[in-house]
Amino acid sequence: MRLPGNIGAALRAAAAYSMPFAVWRRPGGTDFEAVISCGATARRAVFGAGTAQPFFALNRFDSPDANISDAIVADIVVQGSALRYRSGETYASEPLDDAQDRIARAAAESAAAQPLLRAGAGAERPQQTGEAAYRDLVARATAAIGDGAFRKVVTSRAEARPLAADHDLLALLEALAAKLPEAFVALVHLPGEGAWLVGTPESLLSVRNNRVSTVALAGTQWAKEDTAAGDVCWPDKIIEEQALVGSYIRRAFEAGGIHEFDERGPRTVRAANLVHLRSEFEADIARNPRAALDTLLRKLHPTSAVLGMPKEPAHSFLLENEGYERGYYTGFLGPVGLDGATDLYVNLRTAQIIGDTAYLYVGGGIVGDSRPEVEWEETVQKTKTVGSIF
Repeated sequence: MRLPGNIGAALRAAAAYSMPFAVWRRPGGTDFEAVISCGATARRAVFGAGTAQPFFALNRFDSPDANISDAIVADIVVQGSALRYRSGETYASEPLDDAQDRIARAAAESAAAQPLLRAGAGAERPQQTGEAAYRDLVARATAAIGDGAFRKVVTSRAEARPLAADHDLLALLEALAAKLPEAFVALVHLPGEGAWLVGTPESLLSVRNNRVSTVALAGTQWAKEDTAAGDVCWPDKIIEEQALVGSYIRRAFEAGGIHEFDERGPRTVRAANLVHLRSEFEADIARNPRAALDTLLRKLHPTSAVLGMPKEPAHSFLLENEGYERGYYTGFLGPVGLDGATDLYVNLRTAQIIGDTAYLYVGGGIVGDSRPEVEWEETVQKTKTVGSIF
């Protein structure tokens, strides 16, 4: 899967003019989409007042309000090989101002040789966590569980990987999309903050055609390529964990005024070399006239899959003990209001790219009988999902 030449040229020009952009491929999709902002990122409400103009949301793990997100405003929208340009409340096929015109001219000249697309080197780099420190973090987590602080906590770390001298961000995006055909795959380029490359299997919240949906994703196992999903066996503790997550989502729907909804699963799903348990929840908003999507989003983010259970004490433990800033990792991202739909995904299987270095973010769920050396190895295995394309 490759980006059309004119779109690649438009995105490279956007980077050259310090315009933020996001480009993505939906799960199971065959085409890339993108939005380009002609100005700086802004702050926008995902649901509620002030959401008329579409944007790409990028929210942090520890955001004070899940409904208020960093936004790449959609001044230019890309779908397939076509570009559309913001004109008041609608979009036109021709550029309407100088900034839009610069991108349009770059797209028209796509046959010319294009420079490599790189991430800037000036962003703050995340603190890396080595094996000894991570094992100690897991030991502290199991001790807290033993003291009754929480039942589970999801710890994480960052690991640096050097990039090849001739790397290109759009080529890395195409490689990740080919590797993860059923994931939401995205490249988010933020001038002054580097870039984020994401291949996540987990939907946070989707709203389209008067329907709202989310998923519960729990448990992780490694599976051989020839292992059928139906042949994967799950231990009782993972099944119980999935049930707890499902119960929390039901309460979140009800808190958002949604009392009638459908539930399917759990079932086993594959994401590259990993398998997970997945349950799906969906509701017709028209049948739930008191639905408050902003309340639902605030209840869902951050998810228990990136925190633990119960969420509040697990969250406090992570802020006090994890030892680094997650930033956008385990936050959420996705298009908002594009063609009347909103699709948000949990920022997992991700790398932050700063200059010639990729920082891989990985983690795992810790329970009372977790062993530090095993949990370290799980994070090592998880680096292979995104890390393999480097």
